[in-house]
Amino acid sequence: MSNYSAVCEKGPVREKNEDSYEAKILNGCLCMIVADGLGGEVSGEIASKIAVRTLMEELENNMDALTDDDHIEELLSAGFNKANKEMIRYGAAHPESKGMCTTLTAVVQNDKKLSIAHIGDTRAYLCHHREIQKLTNDHNKAAELVRAGLITQNEAKVHPGRNVLVKVLGENVYLKPDFYSYNLSYGDIIMLCSDGLYSFVDREDFIAALNYRKDMKLVCECLAEKALKGGSSDNITIVAGVCMPNDYKE
Repeated sequence: MSNYSAVCEKGPVREKNEDSYEAKILNGCLCMIVADGLGGEVSGEIASKIAVRTLMEELENNMDALTDDDHIEELLSAGFNKANKEMIRYGAAHPESKGMCTTLTAVVQNDKKLSIAHIGDTRAYLCHHREIQKLTNDHNKAAELVRAGLITQNEAKVHPGRNVLVKVLGENVYLKPDFYSYNLSYGDIIMLCSDGLYSFVDREDFIAALNYRKDMKLVCECLAEKALKGGSSDNITIVAGVCMPNDYKE
């Protein structure tokens, strides 16, 4: 059985892949990260790679904190800010990349506890049996209008503000990522994905992919294929892991 896996591909339209991801078991915890460099912006693919690599290195260097409920939020926040500084530093040394930015979403599963840090519009989902729950809030103009009650969720799907991010890595500020904490059940599936996937699949597609829940690779491949059939014109990334705590312990 494959407990976690991923698909990350350029897609049929884009010339380069600006998405990046990593997934590892650290200190018995499943750690998954996805970033989407802003399409059309300078060096989006470099930004996403720096963000993912820097955050994963921060988790690797502080593995004891991954299992400490009192410090996991602090660790993830520090990792986001370190990634942000690394991007700004790279841009200063490479003028052609100055101003690059990216989204960043990360999860740490410790036993049956899920911790999430999030900036941008990459998303985390929870699949419990055949129920699909979005765990993160998008940081874009359309989502802000939905939260203000000015447009509906369906209207947000086609609103031009869905492509206008209001919070990203790459700004010369101290970042305060959204932080979420959830309790899991054995067998729950956690998914991280970029908008090139979730904008082109629906609830029925997620449920269909869960028919392959014994193998996370097949789950990811099924959803990526459905996004392509749905007309995705963006990079497509999905990382999925199943809550099987005993399998992650040494």
